[in-house]
Amino acid sequence: MKPPKRIIFFLLLIGLYVSVSGFVSSSGTRKKSIPQYEGEIIISGLIDKVTVYRDERGMPHIYAGNEHDLYLAVGFISAQERLWQMDLIRRSSTGRLSEILGDKKNTSPEIMGKSFLQADMFARYLQIQEKSKIVLEKENPEIISCLQAYADGVNAFIKTSSDKLPLEFRILSYTPDPWTLEDMANIIGFMGWNLTSRNLTSEIFSYQLVKKLGIEKASRLLPDWKIPTEYAYPDFEISEELLSSIQSFVSSFDQVAELGVTAFSGSNNWAVSGNRTETGKPILSNDMHLTLSSPGIWMQMHQVIPGKLNVTGVLIPGQPFIVAGHNERIAWGMTNLMVDNVDLYAEKINPENHNQYFFNGEWKDMASKDEIINIKKRKQDTLTVKFTHRGAIISELKDVKDVTLSMRWSGYDYSDEIRSVYLLNRAAGWEDFREGLKTFRAVSQNFVYADVDGNIGLNVGGGIAIRKGGGIMIQNGETDEFDWKGYVPFEQLPFSFNPEKGHVSSANNKAVNDDYPYYISYDFVVPYRINRIRQMLDEKEVFGIEDFKRMINDQHSDLAALLTPYILRLNNRTEELTPQEKSALAALTGWDYDMNASLIAPTIFEFFRNSFRKNLLADDMGDFFSQIFYMTAEYYVYRILKTGSDDLVDNINTPEKETIDDIVMQSFKECIKSLIKKQGKNQERWNWGDIHKITIKHPLGSVKILNCLYNLNSDKYGIGGSDHTVSPYFSFVPGFKVAHGASERHIFNTADWDESLTVLPGGASGMPASEFYLSQVETYLNGNFYKDYFSYDAVKSSAKYTLILKPEK
Repeated sequence: MKPPKRIIFFLLLIGLYVSVSGFVSSSGTRKKSIPQYEGEIIISGLIDKVTVYRDERGMPHIYAGNEHDLYLAVGFISAQERLWQMDLIRRSSTGRLSEILGDKKNTSPEIMGKSFLQADMFARYLQIQEKSKIVLEKENPEIISCLQAYADGVNAFIKTSSDKLPLEFRILSYTPDPWTLEDMANIIGFMGWNLTSRNLTSEIFSYQLVKKLGIEKASRLLPDWKIPTEYAYPDFEISEELLSSIQSFVSSFDQVAELGVTAFSGSNNWAVSGNRTETGKPILSNDMHLTLSSPGIWMQMHQVIPGKLNVTGVLIPGQPFIVAGHNERIAWGMTNLMVDNVDLYAEKINPENHNQYFFNGEWKDMASKDEIINIKKRKQDTLTVKFTHRGAIISELKDVKDVTLSMRWSGYDYSDEIRSVYLLNRAAGWEDFREGLKTFRAVSQNFVYADVDGNIGLNVGGGIAIRKGGGIMIQNGETDEFDWKGYVPFEQLPFSFNPEKGHVSSANNKAVNDDYPYYISYDFVVPYRINRIRQMLDEKEVFGIEDFKRMINDQHSDLAALLTPYILRLNNRTEELTPQEKSALAALTGWDYDMNASLIAPTIFEFFRNSFRKNLLADDMGDFFSQIFYMTAEYYVYRILKTGSDDLVDNINTPEKETIDDIVMQSFKECIKSLIKKQGKNQERWNWGDIHKITIKHPLGSVKILNCLYNLNSDKYGIGGSDHTVSPYFSFVPGFKVAHGASERHIFNTADWDESLTVLPGGASGMPASEFYLSQVETYLNGNFYKDYFSYDAVKSSAKYTLILKPEK
């Protein structure tokens, strides 16, 4: 009876899939999508043949005789492996997701049961396409030729592979549009917003926090905020209705991250000079922290024109140049500068003409633009976007009447990251490197540098707005008092070159001291990761590659080292603890603060941490605590642990005056109760890896039947680390389901590029049927690496497949 039951079950699954998507995929159809890795392919537009070697990871090493052929091949190979992801990114950048995903009622096939209509609307407010047109109009003709060749390569694949398109196109029943130069520029604009969107939500939160707690208390929760002493409009106030409305609208764009379309969030980088390495040459490390999904945001690639260009690293699918990597002379990587490049202004609208706003004593006309949004299985929507001289009016969507908010964003202004990355790929030294960074403004980063001549450095590449005061609060827009006055000149941006200590590093921490004359941000990451990195850099005098591998995988917690001693003071009050609580406390005693998956101490610590934040702040904040901005709570905990208690520690809902020790006791008892409720009393089930788990998911992997048929998601793994460790695995939502981490890891050895190391959390391919889909997961999670071969001999000898791209005769 067993075989027939299995057959019946399989047929039921197929029937269900037919009802969901109207499409039945056989294994033969599935295999059609596998990229051709071996043999020859004729491609229209090539001048000469191109050779593509793929190594054990599936990383393509592309050898061409000229720039045109190189970038045409890069476009073709990118489309082979990542075409649907490329289309998803460009749709996200221009607000066109609803065309393929529908709304909540008509989503296909019930993709997360969510509507992307508001996300599309918000994308239209960013006006990314308008800026892209300006960038391309001003672009260097040589760069335009490279972009056009790339687009031609993508389109050659689309044209010749109609029956081999990625399965996602068939599941969602659509075909891709031709690739354009504007698509490439749009992707850069989208990454710029994705990087800085937190500034908009944090600005709204900061305003609400001041209204809730008052300016003095709120200032203690906002890092590095100098309390203003004078206000031009002391009675100015915005209603909670409007703020909640805007917050909801802005947050709708966060859904895009669930599709795996995300940009730089946090990161680590560091470099050590040759006088402190075993080889006598610098070593550089970089890992950029993003949403972990499959396919990941990065595609590994090696691009070679013998005698002219030899560059390797990672690129964003949809654009042709290496974003972080190395060439024959220099290596570079990046971390988020955390710059505040979004401001909100309350505009005064003419009651007799709602298309005018008051500015510097007179009524000014607003510009407007109608945006058409097509929705799958529904009639199109029309959105009218209005603009002041600062930017889009983002409050009109919710039709809230009392106050109108406009948004100023650096992404509205001209910058040219395409030029920057093109020049970085070809830079021969520090000055070339800095020349490339001059137009890198909308995607603000700390760029780490090392070269074969022994130099190391760190340089800001980004747009720091010049303005009055800090851009933390919503400003009154009736005058130009708080308008931006331009950007800090490149020559005045922070940098470090060959420092005496022999190393440079950054980890989203505060960029400069308070003597710097320009406001950068208040939203720097609490310095747990950077403290640990610099601690490790000071532990030894001479470093090798093995040291860098250990450091980039390090899960020692500087936060735990700071906070756990407060918990251990409960050993003086054990009479107040239950036997289960005493046992848990014993597990923390002697802990070395390693967030190892096999230990129970990290679990107890993380449960305690959640309770501790709540018990410190929820009494003062009330219901507003549920909206607390991530870094606000983290900064407050850090501050009181470093400088001592304040009156926020006391619980205002009790007659007693609580101390930190009282809050620690309360939080410890609550955390053990929560842990027992979740995992039971048996501490053998309390290991961090039993709770802290990761599944690397495909955007359609939440549809169980699709995941079952196509193996879209990885297995589930228990892992260590946290948001405060150098090797980070974390989530911003409750439950310890990991969603974020290092999106790539690179260790570059300038003494011998062939000895460099790399790994991705997923795989080289975005095609689920490919052997290179999710093929690097376990290597990555185990802290291991692949050799990142660079020389021709090493690439050729390690090639698993060889593909020849030939021109038409």
